[in-house]
Amino acid sequence: MAQAASDQFYDFDNADVYKDSLNHNLRDSTRNFVVEFGADEARIAFDFSTEGVSNLLKKKPSSKLPVRWINVWGPHRQPDLVDVLGTHYKLSLRLQAIIRAPPPKGSTPSHDKIKPARRSGRPKPSQDNDPEIALTSLEVQLSKNSSPSSSTAPALIRSNTTRGSGNDVDHYTLADQMQNYHAIDVGRHYVCIGANWMHELPTKIDESVDIVEEGKQKRLYSWLFLCDDHTVISFHEYPGRLADTKDLEAMRSNTLSVLRQLSVVDKTDPLSLQTVRYALKAEAVKDSPGIEGSSLLFYYLFDDWRAVYSTVGRFHNRLDTLQNAIFGDMARKSHKNPNIKIIPQLHVLGRQVRQMQHVYKGYKNLCNRVIDPKATTIQGSVVKNASHVLISQSASQRFERLSDRIEILILSEMEEFTAEKESLISTYFNINAQKDSEATARLTRAATLLAKLSVLFLPVNFLTSYFSTQINDLQDTFTASNYWHAFAIIMSLSFLALFFFSRLLMYVTETLDVWTKYVSEWCAGLVKKVKAD
Repeated sequence: MAQAASDQFYDFDNADVYKDSLNHNLRDSTRNFVVEFGADEARIAFDFSTEGVSNLLKKKPSSKLPVRWINVWGPHRQPDLVDVLGTHYKLSLRLQAIIRAPPPKGSTPSHDKIKPARRSGRPKPSQDNDPEIALTSLEVQLSKNSSPSSSTAPALIRSNTTRGSGNDVDHYTLADQMQNYHAIDVGRHYVCIGANWMHELPTKIDESVDIVEEGKQKRLYSWLFLCDDHTVISFHEYPGRLADTKDLEAMRSNTLSVLRQLSVVDKTDPLSLQTVRYALKAEAVKDSPGIEGSSLLFYYLFDDWRAVYSTVGRFHNRLDTLQNAIFGDMARKSHKNPNIKIIPQLHVLGRQVRQMQHVYKGYKNLCNRVIDPKATTIQGSVVKNASHVLISQSASQRFERLSDRIEILILSEMEEFTAEKESLISTYFNINAQKDSEATARLTRAATLLAKLSVLFLPVNFLTSYFSTQINDLQDTFTASNYWHAFAIIMSLSFLALFFFSRLLMYVTETLDVWTKYVSEWCAGLVKKVKAD
């Protein structure tokens, strides 16, 4: 499979095909792949043409290959393919236009570049700006006679998904500004989940990272469709051209992990085993292998546990590093300046924790919506012979357990991170306040010692000045022994006076402070009384 022919399937259980398939997915030029699998067989094809996909959808999956997975990298590069899939599964025109919309060129917009709202006048409410309506297609259905070409979508709808059209906000700008932006869309032939998936890009050990950019993750929006013909469709936002293939591998890690499990070639990582094909061999699902396989595939594409747990582990490591830096600051010498980067790093970490907390709450909400029958049922689906999407019981139980894990493990851990961050900030300031108090106490003791020494030697200065005064009548009266005797007496009296009168001076000072307070209060009361009269 060195050069795969278009629209041609290959045996995915073949070792060479398996290896080439993984390498194929690490190329930016790869547009899509299609996998069909069952309990005993699996086949894969890359870069399917629009016509090939259209012909493939007209064929019902065989009993040996009941499950089909269509994965599209960068749907804006394949608008005709999106329209073919949208026409076949009756996606709304709005949803098709959103999926086809090109992402912002260059880097994704940052929060600092958001334009402020205009002060003059209130913006007119528009349905195009409503994030819920943006992915709702319960009332809008495609015409039965619509053409699969990209020209079927009106130009007005296409323009509403691009930036710069009045007050409209395009989908990717909204997804970037609101990382917890997610939606579930239900049609007669599909259930769709749309959400941001956060990807942690590898960094070099010697790479200097800015405080604001430290730990920042790459956001990519994805749509997952579970269809009524046992087909799973996944659309992934185009990340742009990346210089390092490791970045692309990191962003596609979960998709590649699920893809690996659809082949019997590689079973070296039991911890990441996602039992999609293995579950099809159970006796309980032999009557409905398509429902079981597509439901489990839909779940495992949603559950990117690697990214979640790596994010939690990275938060743990960063908190431990900052904690060691704060506690190490206790041994800092007084002449060294404190580490001023600790507080900004804690602030950035706290903001990232809150953002990820919102993202995981969105995941939990999606899990609850998927397992809720009311959320995945549209009006009229109970009509006899009406086509509807079925989710297997095992997949529903997995979604339920995932919701519990998010609540018990992830969200509670995020709350613990927030509390620990606040505790570290308080500890940092308390340590610095304690060191400042110790420095102030040392300065006070030094000043007190100097004051006492000055008081101790002040009488001696007077004595020396007296003996050094040039008075003719006294020049022959005093001798050196007289000076030293007087020096010893004055020094002894000064020391005793300093010891006893220091406490007396403290008492006098406190008494004067109390009297001053009483006098000020009496004067204030007298002034009020005079004003009242």
